[in-house]
Amino acid sequence: MINIKKYMKVGILVMAITMSMAGLTGCKIAKDKIENKIEDNLKVEIGEEFKVFWLQGSNFDTEYEAEVSLASNPDISFTVYTDKYGNPDGSYKISYYTAKLWNDFAQEIIKAFDANGIEAICKASAGNTTTEVTSLDMTVKEYIETNPNFHFSIDVILNESDAMKKETLNKIVKVLEHENEVYPGISIYGIFYFFDEEGYSKSKAYYEKTVMLSDTILKDYGLKYSCLNGIKDNKVNESVDEMLKSLEDNNVIQ
Repeated sequence: MINIKKYMKVGILVMAITMSMAGLTGCKIAKDKIENKIEDNLKVEIGEEFKVFWLQGSNFDTEYEAEVSLASNPDISFTVYTDKYGNPDGSYKISYYTAKLWNDFAQEIIKAFDANGIEAICKASAGNTTTEVTSLDMTVKEYIETNPNFHFSIDVILNESDAMKKETLNKIVKVLEHENEVYPGISIYGIFYFFDEEGYSKSKAYYEKTVMLSDTILKDYGLKYSCLNGIKDNKVNESVDEMLKSLEDNNVIQ
């Protein structure tokens, strides 16, 4: 005798799976449509190609938050807020201009490390700002002059696994001192992450796809050490010996 109940249960299960898969497919199509709309709108408004690499809906998907990068330069990434149709609100241009300026400063840090024999990647942001970046023509120097009390925050990933050498730490100090020479009185707060070649390669790929770094992910990629340092009022916050002591006491990654 055919077990009708058994076949009904199987039928219901298959139907549930089918509906679930259809729902997921529908969500992906809707998400792709919003991403494409955002990219198209930004291209029209700014005249550049952009790529959405993260999208999150809120208020029953009547609003969206997207992380967007410049297609030609993934280091320039920023946040865009849109309505349910993917139309950006009025803050997107300032977000883009600001990301461009922060990236200009980050590139200076990268070049300074390169001049000292260390390959590095860097992201920069700023705190205590009082002036918005309203033009692509604004330089780092001009921005600093209009924001005398602000500070740069930098996250720097170094292709250098041995942080326990004074020679290595001295290069960080030299970079900070160099930036102070270029921009007298600049304030910088930095976190410096040390990786071997393989970990650096993985972290670099991750770095290009995120706005905010995750310590957990960096540790998963083989983070060897991390340390803090910066410069304020023309003085580096920690000497090489102080950095070394801090690493020995608190900051060795097990």
